[in-house]
Amino acid sequence: MFNKKAVVAILLSVTSLYANAQTAVAKKPNILIIMTDQQTAEAMSNAGNRELNTPSMDLLAANGVRFTQAYCAQPLCTPSRVSIFSGRMPTETGFVGNREEKDGQWPDSLLVMGKIFKDAGYKTGYVGKWHLPIPIDKVSQHGFEYMQNVENRDFMDAANPAAATEFMKTNKNKPFLLVTSFLNPHDICEWARDDKMKMNPFPLAPAPELCPVLPTNWRIQANEPAIIREQQLSNARTYPSVNWEENKWRQYRWTYNRLVEKVDEYVGMVLAGLKKYDLEDNTIIIFTSDHGDGYAAHQWNQKQVLYQESAQVPFIVSKLGQWKPSTNDNLVCNGIDIMPTILSYAGIKGPSYLKGADVKKAIDNPQYKLRDTLVIETDFADNTTMLGIKGRAVITHQYKYIVYDKGDIREQLFDLQKDPGETNNLAANTKFKKQIVAMRKHLKQWGAQHGDSFNAWN
Repeated sequence: MFNKKAVVAILLSVTSLYANAQTAVAKKPNILIIMTDQQTAEAMSNAGNRELNTPSMDLLAANGVRFTQAYCAQPLCTPSRVSIFSGRMPTETGFVGNREEKDGQWPDSLLVMGKIFKDAGYKTGYVGKWHLPIPIDKVSQHGFEYMQNVENRDFMDAANPAAATEFMKTNKNKPFLLVTSFLNPHDICEWARDDKMKMNPFPLAPAPELCPVLPTNWRIQANEPAIIREQQLSNARTYPSVNWEENKWRQYRWTYNRLVEKVDEYVGMVLAGLKKYDLEDNTIIIFTSDHGDGYAAHQWNQKQVLYQESAQVPFIVSKLGQWKPSTNDNLVCNGIDIMPTILSYAGIKGPSYLKGADVKKAIDNPQYKLRDTLVIETDFADNTTMLGIKGRAVITHQYKYIVYDKGDIREQLFDLQKDPGETNNLAANTKFKKQIVAMRKHLKQWGAQHGDSFNAWN
């Protein structure tokens, strides 16, 4: 015979345990990653740039931590994005050039961010530019259940905020991971070759004298590795800027700034969605870009080179209305550091192969040192065609060592504290032999640890 009181007690206990479990899940923070395409780190007004106005990005900086020394893993779309969503360097994943979305390319052993969070009970969404070498419909592999506006088409940026907000509305009572990926300011590539711009109708640049004065490092420096300019000749549509005069570069920079301002408007609309559905208090926001842009420095448009403008990216971690503004000069790589960071915030155990830094530690303790040296890569490509030219950069807080595997002059060394524009190559200066030797040694050790066969010295 059943004891009714005992049965009721058991049911109440089970109900209580279920309710507590549900409450614990609900308390997990939402993660919102907002990513632009081809935005150099200095292209924000919160970074001190007076040539543009980015109130939405400024809002994130005013409610969070802006990391001033953040880099991409590789300044090219697919390799960088693969790193961000897998947490591994391009040389480890094998995705070192742009790839088409094709099944069978991505190994099952390489876990995707969306799948990790989905399997941990998060609702997962992705809105906007994809450019990962996984078919969009392969949800079982990438893990993003909600996929909207992911086909590359005209005006996709304008549709992103509505799609992102719809996801927030549907999942406002559940923990979620949402990626909102914008195309701009990538439209600068179309502008440079006089093509129709994809995201927005855009006015012609004003007369050069009304455009920004060029940066002090816009001229090509002495003792630059010749391979940089040789590969620039690989495709005139990619690099139409080879023979540009100063006036054209000024108009380039003006247009780029306007494209950043346009995408900033859309970022603001996404943030408005958080506010509308009362999600600000429990949402960690990471704002970044897949890579930078030459921004007229060194007479360079596009990316791929390892100069600061192409390799440095915005990196802001925010909690709107909760955190005070600060800056942090830790060396960050968005390609390998985002994954450990968001896993840490969500309390999810990640794959054992992750080698990136948990940026949360530096946010919780501003004195915490994530690393003293960072290595990033490049592998020059003409879109999906590899050009057989590799480069690596070793970066500390003071020095940056760049080396390519082709050409008579292969090495560059810059004192970033005295020469942030990278105009004075110290590699041939015997006074800096000690630094060169140390950088070479570090890169060789890093290569052994990461399975990187790069060799520029034999």
